[in-house]
Amino acid sequence: MSEGKGVMMTKDGDEVVTITGRGIGRMTEHGTMRYAATYFSRATSTGKLAFLNNMVTVVGFEVDKGNNYHHKQWEWK
Repeated sequence: MSEGKGVMMTKDGDEVVTITGRGIGRMTEHGTMRYAATYFSRATSTGKLAFLNNMVTVVGFEVDKGNNYHHKQWEWK
């Protein structure tokens, strides 16, 4: 199990979203790592990024031996 935090912002830096994620990864039979996670978003603005406030997303991603990354994300409604 892993946990991480990240920040996303507009180019001008006026709007900020913080994201907390928790997930678990497993090695596949092909030698790739497959992860399932949830992300919790918190926006501090009422502008362009406000729709992300209190959003929960379910995430699936896979990383191959060459560090190529395939990512899918769905909003939990």
